[in-house]
Amino acid sequence: MKNLTIIGLGKWGETLVKSVQNKSKFVRFSSVISRNPKKIIKISKKYNLKAYKDLGTALKSSIIDGIVLCTPHSTHEKTIKKLVKFNKPIFVEKPLALNSKSAKNIIKICNLYKIKLAVGHNRRFLITYKYLKKIIENKKIGQITHLEGTFSGKSSFKGEKKSWRNKITETPLGGMTGKGIHITDLMINLNGKVKNVLARSKKLLKDSDLDDSTDLIFEFKNGVMGYVSTILATSKFWELKVYGSNGIVRVINEKDLFLKIGNKKEKQIKLKYENIEKAELEAFAKSIKSKKDFPVRLSEVFENTKLFESALISKKLNSKLININ
Repeated sequence: MKNLTIIGLGKWGETLVKSVQNKSKFVRFSSVISRNPKKIIKISKKYNLKAYKDLGTALKSSIIDGIVLCTPHSTHEKTIKKLVKFNKPIFVEKPLALNSKSAKNIIKICNLYKIKLAVGHNRRFLITYKYLKKIIENKKIGQITHLEGTFSGKSSFKGEKKSWRNKITETPLGGMTGKGIHITDLMINLNGKVKNVLARSKKLLKDSDLDDSTDLIFEFKNGVMGYVSTILATSKFWELKVYGSNGIVRVINEKDLFLKIGNKKEKQIKLKYENIEKAELEAFAKSIKSKKDFPVRLSEVFENTKLFESALISKKLNSKLININ
C-alpha cells in the first residue's frame, strides 16, 4: 500500500481522493498540504487525512510515498521546482503546462533530480479506449485514415466565476484547455506527432470570460487528418472516432464502444466500466513500487503541449495554420 499526499484539495482533488480512499488495495491518501489547514478541516476529517501547512512538516510526521499535485495549471512549474527537492515521485493533473517551454522545464528538472513524473491523462485508462487501441493495433479496421473527437459539456461552466478554472489565464483556449486536451492526448497516443494545426475559438454566451466553442483541425506527421471540438455551453457529450481503410471504431460517452467492419452493420461491444481516477492512481502507485515508467509517456505529453500551444497561437492569429516544430 502506497501513501500519497495531495496538494490542492479542491473539487477535482476531492474526486481523486474519493476514488481510492478505502477502495484500493494499492494506494491511499494519508495527508493533505494546505497553506490554511483550518479551511479544510471538514474535508480532511471526511477522508481521514492529516493536514499540514507544508510538505517538509508532513514528511517529518508521516510516511509519504508520492505527491499528487492538483493546483492551477500555471502554478505547476513553480511548484514542481520546489517539490523535486523532497525526492518523492510526483503525479500532476493535466495539463502539465500551458506552453512547451514550461513543460520542457518541468520534465528537465525532474530528470535532473531523478524524480518519477506522472501526468493525469485519465482517459488513457478507459477500458473502452484500451479495447479500441487493441482493435487498431490488430488492424481490424485497416490503416488509420482520419480521427475525430469531441468533449463537451458544462462541468466547468456552472457559474463558478470565482473558480480559477474560469479565468482566461488558466483556461486560455476554452474547453480545449481542460477537456479537449484529453482527446488530443488519445489521438497522439494512437497516431503519433502532429505536423500543423488551425484553431477556431469563440465566445457565444455572455456569462463567462471563456470561449465556449473551440475547434481544432490538424494534420499528423504521417498525413492523417484530425478534428477535435469542445463546446462548453451544451449538454455533456464525449466521443472518439477512428476511421480506418476497412472500418470505423468509436467510443461514445466513454462507456460505449462501437465497431463497424467494411459494409457490415455496426455492432456494440459491451465492456465493464472501471473508475479511471482509481485506475490511474493505482498505476502511479505500482510505478513507484516497480520503478517502471508510468503508462502515459512524457514524450507524448510534451507533443500534446506543443499542439495546444500552437493552437493557441493560431487562435490569436485569426485561425492561421501553424506548423509545429
